[in-house]
Amino acid sequence: MANTTILIDDVVKELNTFLVNNPKLVATAINRAEIPLDKHTKPLTKVKGKYPQAHTLLSDVVQGFSTSWNELGEMRIKHKILQNYHQKVNFAIIPAEILNSYFAELYQENKTAQEMPISKYIMDNELLPKVIDNMAWLSVNGVYDPARLEEFGYSMNGVVKLLSDMKAATVDVDMKNPTPFKIPISALTDTNIVDQVTAFERKLPSKLKRKIKKIFMSENNVERYIIDYEDKFGQNKFQNDVLKTRLGKREIVAIPDMETDDIFATTENNFRNLIDVFEAPAITDVQKQDYKVKIFMEFWKGYDFLIEELVCLANYADVTYGLGKTEKNQLYYGFDGVTTP
Repeated sequence: MANTTILIDDVVKELNTFLVNNPKLVATAINRAEIPLDKHTKPLTKVKGKYPQAHTLLSDVVQGFSTSWNELGEMRIKHKILQNYHQKVNFAIIPAEILNSYFAELYQENKTAQEMPISKYIMDNELLPKVIDNMAWLSVNGVYDPARLEEFGYSMNGVVKLLSDMKAATVDVDMKNPTPFKIPISALTDTNIVDQVTAFERKLPSKLKRKIKKIFMSENNVERYIIDYEDKFGQNKFQNDVLKTRLGKREIVAIPDMETDDIFATTENNFRNLIDVFEAPAITDVQKQDYKVKIFMEFWKGYDFLIEELVCLANYADVTYGLGKTEKNQLYYGFDGVTTP
């Protein structure tokens, strides 16, 4: 006989018992979730909040031999603060509402806590997938705003915001302000996108070319690339699942949820996923208040580039090529740059 009543205390007990018997459920689900950006970033672990990072620049030091001391070489140390963001989930269940719906059938008194369909349904089919979906969107489109933390969308900076900030950055007098390596190309169209991606690839700085294995763009622009390539060269290129560029055979990576025409590339270890694996994402508490069951969850998540100067970014605004200043191009790449070659 099906249940006709449900006690809120039973639901609290059931959820808690299920979590006790599955302690890694939430952590595993989120850390191994299909957040597309995570597949193409390197994890930076044990990070809560701000994380200082530095890199050094050493000028040329080799010279011809002579018996006199002739000092040659200069080292600069540049630093940056990476940001990891504290996230939380406050999710409520009202068991009475479950009883008044189709899902009342998921609560079966004759089963153990681990086997309770309602536990597995709430955790696996509703809460965790939604958290994963939210984090995938935030990883691309999030814009951190401390005044709006109680709203969705403002708990962290996503890659679009990171790229936007880099595009707006200018070189200061001391060259301390981080700037990306800009590569001028024409605005993308359905019929020129293959040519423009090829132009972007050809203009990658020589010192980075062999270290860059992937070129990132929106999912929509990857689809445009495929169609344009097939129109120009036929379909044989796309009999494999992995897209490759024409010249360097670099992987073309589609970023779902990205709506901009940004194209960027960087070295394999420069794009980072900040997490705190030693305190893995977890439900921290399940409480009862009146007729409501409250589920509490918290974790840390963030994305950033270690060194902006190693990020190659499509420039649609002007003909600036490189880091924005001759001296800075010389410092990092050994050429003048400034305008397109």
